[in-house]
Amino acid sequence: MKVDNIHLAGIGTYVPATVPMAEAVRQGWVDSTAAEESGITAVAVETELPAVDMAVHAAGKAVEQSGHRPEDFAALLHSGAYYQGPEGWSAPHYVLNRTLDRPVVATEIRHGCLSVLTSLRLAAGLLATTTDSEAVLITAADNFSTPLVDRWRDSEHAMYADSGAALVVSTRPGFARLLAVGSRSESSLEDMHRGGERLLPPARHADRPMYVAPRLQAWAERPGARPLDMIEAVSRFGALVAETAEQTLAEAGVGWDDITRVAHIGFNEDALHAMILDPLETPAKVGTWEYIRTIGHASVSDLVLGLAHLWETGQVTEGDHVLLVGATEGMEAGCAVVRITAPPAARG
Repeated sequence: MKVDNIHLAGIGTYVPATVPMAEAVRQGWVDSTAAEESGITAVAVETELPAVDMAVHAAGKAVEQSGHRPEDFAALLHSGAYYQGPEGWSAPHYVLNRTLDRPVVATEIRHGCLSVLTSLRLAAGLLATTTDSEAVLITAADNFSTPLVDRWRDSEHAMYADSGAALVVSTRPGFARLLAVGSRSESSLEDMHRGGERLLPPARHADRPMYVAPRLQAWAERPGARPLDMIEAVSRFGALVAETAEQTLAEAGVGWDDITRVAHIGFNEDALHAMILDPLETPAKVGTWEYIRTIGHASVSDLVLGLAHLWETGQVTEGDHVLLVGATEGMEAGCAVVRITAPPAARG
């Protein structure tokens, strides 16, 4: 989707202290071979703040940087890949109450690790049709510090990191301009993360972790499965990533030669190359791997953390284009193109 007159006026992040992978191995949380093969050197772990409070911290930074007043906002869009709190309770309104404290809509975007890109798309559409508001606040956060999640071994593709992130999407100029955002899906692969589990009653296993890897294994071993099914599925998803990137670049009116850096999802090294970097023919040094490997897979916050890191450290500046690339179950790939419009020194 091509976007007109939509800017990123503020960005905020919350990344807790990290646990070195060597310490995780010493504690027996992860096998030494798996740790080495992941390429991850440390994982961000927050044992005190819940996800929503990390989102509040990040939002405070983003709103302050944007220069917007609470009355400028039309909505708050909040997301998390994991549970944010009790069932039948609203995490978005918790964040709203502690940030803007305005009687605007606050809703949760449940789109896995693509939630921020989907929120960007919704925010752009909302601002294009709203005449009395200038901004939308996007927040994202997850905390996996629970006995119900094994952050180190739940997935063969990632080590789960705790974090919070926020963006102020605005009709006013900010540090970047959103040129295009969109996603494409391959719904024939939805059963990969279902793993044959029953859908009624919905599975809520209070006595065990998320079990992502076992469900993928169950899919690979389903009746009639072939040894090449997983390889073909990864290949099909890689093609989807490439198609989504090409479409988004075309909508943004830029080519690959215009892209300075790529901020991507925080998979482990092999999975990152197989599903994202290799299909895009993008070397790791152009992406955010060197940063991501120091914090792990920050779920819904990955792309915001990567963009903030690139801009705040001066790796991108005025006139540079950044391609944001994400993925989620379904399977679905999403991209956005932003043009940096302010040097890092202008921050704050």
